[in-house]
Amino acid sequence: MTYVLVVISWLGVANGAVISTQEFSSAERCEVARMALMEYAKARSSDETLRPLCVQK
Repeated sequence: MTYVLVVISWLGVANGAVISTQEFSSAERCEVARMALMEYAKARSSDETLRPLCVQK
């Protein structure tokens, strides 16, 4: 089963939203990547502009 990490980033009024995806072989790997991305965003104080989620493909 394949899982997809969907990341929606808000770049501001002028640029709008950006959506990116990456596939993983398991839900656990997808969740680890999602959590790492959120920790990175929090460290940069940009977690309010980021919405990552894992979905089954």
